[in-house]
Amino acid sequence: MSWEDFDKSCAALCIWREGRGEGHDGMRAVAHVINNRAIAQKKSWAQIVYARLQFSSMTYWNDPQLTNVPVVPDPQFADAWQIVEAVAAGTDDDLTQGATSYYATTIEPPAWAESMTKTVQIGRQIFYKS
Repeated sequence: MSWEDFDKSCAALCIWREGRGEGHDGMRAVAHVINNRAIAQKKSWAQIVYARLQFSSMTYWNDPQLTNVPVVPDPQFADAWQIVEAVAAGTDDDLTQGATSYYATTIEPPAWAESMTKTVQIGRQIFYKS
């Protein structure tokens, strides 16, 4: 496996865990947040998704998604992989309008949201940028 494929695999797993309940556009939005952070921080997608407590499904010990993995065949994971490929190729428009953060409407707004600009809501996720 190449480093590029490893990076894509990490991002696809995060997208699948974090966004599959929000459908195709929800997963696309998570992909763009990962990509926007990676660009801003000059880091790989893997470094972004595994940064401590940044994507709870990837690092938070109490998140029910933490040990969840797709089982073949999983059409949502296949979709996540296609999204990763499109974002990596630069052929998928950023529907988050440059967002680097988001949270689910099922939780109270985090403190950081007050200092950021809301860009869009997609399903039950609200997206923000600095």
